[in-house]
Amino acid sequence: MKSIKYIGIVGGGKMGTNLFNYLLDYEFKIRWVCSPTADLEKISKTFFKKISRSRDAGIISETTFEKLGSETLISSDTKILADCDLVIETITEEIELKRALFKTLDSVLNEGCIIASNSSSINPGLLIPSSRRSSRFLGLHFFYPVNLKNIVEAIIPASFSIRAQPTITDFLDKINRKYIILDEGNSFILNKIFLDFQNEAFLIVQNGHITCNQLDAIIREYFFPLGVFEFIDCVGIDTMLASIKNYIKCYPHKDYYQPLVNHLEAMIKQGHLGQKSSQGFYHYSGKEIIRGDTDSGSLTRPKEEFVEHLRFTYLASVRRFTSQSGLSIQEINDAIKEYFGIDKGPFEF
Repeated sequence: MKSIKYIGIVGGGKMGTNLFNYLLDYEFKIRWVCSPTADLEKISKTFFKKISRSRDAGIISETTFEKLGSETLISSDTKILADCDLVIETITEEIELKRALFKTLDSVLNEGCIIASNSSSINPGLLIPSSRRSSRFLGLHFFYPVNLKNIVEAIIPASFSIRAQPTITDFLDKINRKYIILDEGNSFILNKIFLDFQNEAFLIVQNGHITCNQLDAIIREYFFPLGVFEFIDCVGIDTMLASIKNYIKCYPHKDYYQPLVNHLEAMIKQGHLGQKSSQGFYHYSGKEIIRGDTDSGSLTRPKEEFVEHLRFTYLASVRRFTSQSGLSIQEINDAIKEYFGIDKGPFEF
């Protein structure tokens, strides 16, 4: 089994930055490729400030500080990835952009390099740039923020070499990440489970019996730390729409999700992209959410009806996807707890 020593990260957005900072705590040599338009001087200064603070606080030694400073490369040039054992892509969730990137990487990376896409909705098999890369190309779906979401979906195309799998699982073990192994037919299982819940929440609000804010308050009380509509705004309306369309592409009953798709498309046309545009399902003052009435006493139906409705949807979705994926109840239960940051999984209700 080949051990991973050199790791490349491509993408300077939230996930790329977060993954870069997380992996710095482990004994890898990191190569970080950011956009040609990125302020590399500012990014490099931020990196040196981070490791300087760690040194000054006694978290790392002077030797480790100097090693990180000399061995960590930050550039907009993909050629710095030539010696990598593993490269993880974290760029925008657009299939053509990803394909163009992987074509470029195909001519740069060494033959033995394992290539991973951190896509949250595009199967890795659709991104493989050439036949010579097919046996070493997979999906590694980290969740943001990496240090708090201790779960990774390893999505394995049929073409991926069985000999390379131990290298990947060893890497995930070394960085202290829990993981579930999925084939492409069951990819992104955690997001798909949550999509059913999100869609049903949207339909409940659309029927006019409750507001987004009131339902989110119920969801925070009974289910998850963050409400459905808060979550969509946080991710971004445009990003959510692209992901949903990818998830339901092969679903036999797409009509069930169409009202939500239509609503998100209308919001995008109005320029309402969520938190990043200061308006989505909620309004924002900076990053601060402006909430309306959350009083469940004004509801036209008892709060318990909404709770039971959503609980039924949640459990039905979990059971269906667990059965389809071949994962054990324990695996899916633990993965969902990590994904949502909750103490009890769906099989512990």
